[in-house]
Amino acid sequence: MTFALFAGAVHAAPASVSGGVSSGAASDATPYEAKLAREGAASVEKSMTLVSNPAALARVDMIVSRLAPYMERRLPYKAKIIDHKMINAFAIAGGPLYVTTGMLGFVRTDLELAGVIAHEMAHADRKHVITQMARNDRMTLLAIAAIIASRGHGAAIMAANALQVAVMGAYSVDIEKNADAHGIDALANAGYNPIGMLTLQERMREDTLKRAYADPGIYRTHPDAEERIEASAKYMEERGLPLNRKYSLGVLRPAVSETSGDLRLTIDGRVVWKGVPGAAARELFDKTARVLDEVLQVEIAPYDIRVEDERQGEALFIEGRRVVSSGEVIEGTEPVAVLRENIQAVLSDVRKEYPLADFYR
Repeated sequence: MTFALFAGAVHAAPASVSGGVSSGAASDATPYEAKLAREGAASVEKSMTLVSNPAALARVDMIVSRLAPYMERRLPYKAKIIDHKMINAFAIAGGPLYVTTGMLGFVRTDLELAGVIAHEMAHADRKHVITQMARNDRMTLLAIAAIIASRGHGAAIMAANALQVAVMGAYSVDIEKNADAHGIDALANAGYNPIGMLTLQERMREDTLKRAYADPGIYRTHPDAEERIEASAKYMEERGLPLNRKYSLGVLRPAVSETSGDLRLTIDGRVVWKGVPGAAARELFDKTARVLDEVLQVEIAPYDIRVEDERQGEALFIEGRRVVSSGEVIEGTEPVAVLRENIQAVLSDVRKEYPLADFYR
């Protein structure tokens, strides 16, 4: 997706509004922002195909609606989906939001989708497009003079510059970090776990490193990627928000089932413990699954998953919490040491998917 696709701005009918304020209500957008919003949205929608899938639109709309009250300004946030494989999302000055089908396919959970939407809404809320335009070389006095001399074409040039900043994610690192922090605040206040902001940054960095090219977009890999990831993690820690990535990655999900005459405890579909079916064994396996769901995190260090000797045998502990002991084990069930070994293997495989993530901060 190149900027050439969006260069010709035309007027279009107002889109439906998701979150923020309705099209007929008062808005905190400046007249200049409102103009950029109209012309930018028209340009995007003239050049790209929009998705009309009700379920996908409802998914995005729900997130926008929850986040909008926690932005500092009331803007007519309009969320739409672009049919494009590029992994991207962007906000135009004044409120219009766009998410590509590529991004919808890339996010692992709604927490990651909420993270990218919160980041983009923060750009609009904080007037980041206009701030970045003022910093760019093209907005020097000579450039402004050229726009004035264009006799009526200046507004189109300004709108094109604004759209380029938004679509290509051409923000300076301090602006990106500000949008990350503002987005994290909005996510937490809206009841979302902000960890999706961090895991999406980490996954986008790893994804682009695997490619022969880097897509434009809000989390493209560049020398500032590490700085942004570190800043997001530090900001969450300072706010007392735990870095528990399992919730946004959708991993480490325990379940209990009976298959081929065996009682099985699985994590993400992988068998970690087996026993003989029966009421007492099922109760033990269900209890163990519940405890694992509470305590097992991607960030747990290997030495914090251990088997210790007790008076009545051995017991599995995770970060000091007893998960299950051999004294509870029903005859025909594998030893707790086997459970520990298999949990370690699952955790190791999950971490291998994200080799650049700092799990042990």
